[in-house]
Amino acid sequence: MMPAGSRSWGQSMASSLFRKLALAAACIALPFWSHVTAEEAPVVDEVAQSEQADEPKEPPEPIAEPASAGGDAAREPVAASVSAWMDRPQLRLPEDYPDRTRILRGDVDPYEVFWEVPESWAVRGGMYAEYDTLEAYGRMREAAARDGVHLVILSAFRSFRHQRFIWENKWQDRHERLSGVSARDIALNIMRYSAMPGTSRHHWGTEVDLNAFNNAYFDTPEGRPVYDWLQSHAAEYGFCEVYSARASGRRVGYEPERWHWSYIPTASRYLAAYVEADEAAPHGFAGDEAVPDIEWLSEFVLGINPDCLWDASQAGDGRSLPAPLILSKVDEAAERSAPDEQPLLDGGQCIPEGWTHDILLRWKESGFPLTEGEGAAGYLAMLEHCLADPNPDIRDGIAYEGISGILRSEHAEEAELRELRQSLLARLADTESDPLGFSRPFAALALAEVARTDRTSPWMSQGERRTLLAAGADYTANVRDYRGFVEGEGWRHGVAHGADLLMQLSLNPEIGEGEAFMIAKAVFDAIGAIEAPVFSFEEPQRLARPILFLVQRGLLTEEQIAIWMEVLADPAPHDSWQDALQDDEAAARRENIRAFATILLETAQSREARDLDAVVTGAEHLLNRVP
Repeated sequence: MMPAGSRSWGQSMASSLFRKLALAAACIALPFWSHVTAEEAPVVDEVAQSEQADEPKEPPEPIAEPASAGGDAAREPVAASVSAWMDRPQLRLPEDYPDRTRILRGDVDPYEVFWEVPESWAVRGGMYAEYDTLEAYGRMREAAARDGVHLVILSAFRSFRHQRFIWENKWQDRHERLSGVSARDIALNIMRYSAMPGTSRHHWGTEVDLNAFNNAYFDTPEGRPVYDWLQSHAAEYGFCEVYSARASGRRVGYEPERWHWSYIPTASRYLAAYVEADEAAPHGFAGDEAVPDIEWLSEFVLGINPDCLWDASQAGDGRSLPAPLILSKVDEAAERSAPDEQPLLDGGQCIPEGWTHDILLRWKESGFPLTEGEGAAGYLAMLEHCLADPNPDIRDGIAYEGISGILRSEHAEEAELRELRQSLLARLADTESDPLGFSRPFAALALAEVARTDRTSPWMSQGERRTLLAAGADYTANVRDYRGFVEGEGWRHGVAHGADLLMQLSLNPEIGEGEAFMIAKAVFDAIGAIEAPVFSFEEPQRLARPILFLVQRGLLTEEQIAIWMEVLADPAPHDSWQDALQDDEAAARRENIRAFATILLETAQSREARDLDAVVTGAEHLLNRVP
């Protein structure tokens, strides 16, 4: 929401500020990066939370997936769900994805390109698959259920980023253990079971991994009926076991994977397009220097079960070119004239008339001073409106830093703080108007600054404070956009920003045991999320802070911490962590849990005051349980 009378306000304020800045080029910036005092926060200093200045600009890891079948929720009848999927509108590819190579390599946002797998069909929500694949799988799953066979999806679409995460974890491990071994041999060792990033069939949304990532499971009393049924009936629905046993006539390629089934009517078209796309050759990951020395196309991409290879002449329903590839055919002349890198949106659209990017930068350089006699409301409203701007210089460097600067300089009145709080809460709750994923994370970060003002000089009612806490806890526990820094786009960093809000609330003396429980539950939900990647941008550290502050204040007990640690130690859906560690997708959760517990333990053990001892037993137990 723009300030009332934004045209006249913007013009007058900008004009006034521009004159002031021109006359006072040496104006000293306002001191808004003040820290928590020793009395308020002896455990960990607050950090400057502007992402641009203080965090490494590396892209995030892909989302890791669980690796085992779920419970009864995945076994419900699916007829109604199939009908619902059939009635969905046909896919329209966003203009953001004109490049067919990106689609073939899995460099896409599945939310925009594919359909979400119904949660009752899988071990968790948040998986995606190609439309026809999902519809055919639903019919196959229903038929299997009628025969007493329960199918559950463990993994479906996998992005390039996700596959790179899997590959580079293995590459680093083998590179360290196999000293002196050539890059080619290390790559071939990994390629027994894992595809090079950009070459995985999972990038196409046509593949499903079913029931267990373990060939031996399909020889057990529980697994054998599943495999027998799939071998007998999967082809009726268009599915084929692409990485079949060597005895089937497949001499090259990946090792057998009884769990991996491909929807051939669509996958065959992706495969044909991939073979023709010279620019889709694997690159952009650790170890890609081995690519020229490996027959990655003929022996691996094409090294599938011969029964799963369909020619272009085999026409039929469902065998047309996949929708994303059809829609990616843009006018060649337009392609030639377009720049290589298109911005997500034009930045700066949030700037009101009368202001310019240059004026905003000068305002920032001078410490965000306010015009004498003017309140902060108009400035805060303008800055709040820019928290979703696609330009990181505006969103992070001006909008967030400006809000922080004004609030920390104590220039905002209580009514202005209350209005800002309400606007930010509305932004945090708005999941529909945040297509680029910037708005909500930066609303959480700005709300941390609002919470700080109430901590240092209380102005919220208990009801207002609890509403803010509930919103922050819900957001932090349910972040599913795990992107950190993306080149050309800047930071999102939802988990860390939510943790910063909870940290400020945990320091508030008005927060009691009930509120402490809500904060702790959100933190443990976030660190234990099974779909999260390996957190690599200080998320465990920032999630640990509210727990440490609450323990230090005596609001969390040793018994409560121990119970939550025991929940994190549960390897479900696996029977044991040993089983889980055989699966790449489980590695991320393990790393996050251990990093979190280590931070808690080391911080507690370093305290001479022993005011954090309540976390020691639980953290040690967790580290022992999760090897």
